[in-house]
Amino acid sequence: MKDEFYEQMAQRFALIEHRYQKVDPLEMTIFRLARGNTFNMRVLGLEGIKQFRSEHPDCAIAFKPNHLSEADFLLLSLLFREHAMRVLTEGGSNLFIDHLDIFKDVLPRFVDPEFKDRFHDKQLSIAGYLATRGAFKVFREPETVIMPDGTQTVLGRKDILNLSRAYRQHLVGNKEMYVTFPGYSSVKSGLLDRIKKEDVKTGRSYTGKFDGFHHLPFQMDIEAALATDVDVFVVDVNVAYSPVLEDENFVELLRMKKAGAAPSEVYLKDLGFIINQFCRDKRKGELSIKFGHPAKVDTSSLKEPFLGRKIKNAAQKLAHTTFINTLSMQPVFPANIFFSAFDVHFNRISISNLKERIDDIRDHLRHLSWGQEKWQVDLQYVLDYRNHIYTADEIIDRTFDLFNNGDRQITAIDGNNFVVYKKHVAMQYRNHIQHFFEEKAA
Repeated sequence: MKDEFYEQMAQRFALIEHRYQKVDPLEMTIFRLARGNTFNMRVLGLEGIKQFRSEHPDCAIAFKPNHLSEADFLLLSLLFREHAMRVLTEGGSNLFIDHLDIFKDVLPRFVDPEFKDRFHDKQLSIAGYLATRGAFKVFREPETVIMPDGTQTVLGRKDILNLSRAYRQHLVGNKEMYVTFPGYSSVKSGLLDRIKKEDVKTGRSYTGKFDGFHHLPFQMDIEAALATDVDVFVVDVNVAYSPVLEDENFVELLRMKKAGAAPSEVYLKDLGFIINQFCRDKRKGELSIKFGHPAKVDTSSLKEPFLGRKIKNAAQKLAHTTFINTLSMQPVFPANIFFSAFDVHFNRISISNLKERIDDIRDHLRHLSWGQEKWQVDLQYVLDYRNHIYTADEIIDRTFDLFNNGDRQITAIDGNNFVVYKKHVAMQYRNHIQHFFEEKAA
């Protein structure tokens, strides 16, 4: 990006910029207690990232996680702060809501009504809160915005793209560590969507299935590295849940969107569901966060002629490699095996047939080396003390503990058959590990 154009975009940074502030110890304690109330957490690879950063302070580090839950945003931010790592996090414009207040709207509505009186003299919008916690904004759709000088302007798609590119250059030039979520779905909803080949849904996967990482976030990293002469290292990150906090809520979010609900109402419904999940007393789920090894973005061959095409090709290759690395780190939970044992329509199945299919999956996973690199599949969550994969009965018992209890009933036994009552939920857990079976079929 040329200097003059960059300076022009920099005048708009106030629309999206982060304001990283120190977090009060009480706030950190509340977040940690909420996380501990909700998940048993396992973290792998972060110490290596910390060591790498101490040895390479003059680079930028771009974390590229998969995205299954809005909680990813909160959990990663908390984890980095716990380890005294200054990491900034990209958030979609749907998160940065100006007209909803943390103290007057969110806490009284979703935690306790008495918060409204307790903090009657405090004000902090959701957008302001996220920015001060190190989040920077990315616009998803064209919209009219208020500039710092009070004037109104319309940000079109090209403006949004240029503003994001300039801010990425700003982050890299300042040698920051930052998180972007490059996941996308290529599923098209109609004829016009199929014609628009570049029309893809970025962000969270409602189905548990990822078709890849979009190349554009990687392209911005490469362009920023070239413009600033700062080395950029990409770190693949896998965040996995059993269960995903919003797994039952996704259908309601889609229903609201189709009904034409305001985006702020959809997000408030989403946010409220997540807050309730963190606050209520229930069976703990499992949370796995795994970090890969930093990989330097090689810009040595990116020169004229055809520089633009070379950058895009390099970005597509990097996006694909990072995506595959992220998939390879996916752990297998009992629920993944259980729901994968049903047919694609989750029709009822006899107890004996389901156990046989579970045994087939156990045998497949036991001997599986996945991908060109022949990675060993992460089976830690389905291994007993002898390092053997749980029996079919144990896998069923552990799945029922989270998916058939007093709080919710996703699956059950009806007579001599297993049944799935909420197929949209079951589909997510099948899809989390479906890539381990697609290669087998191929």
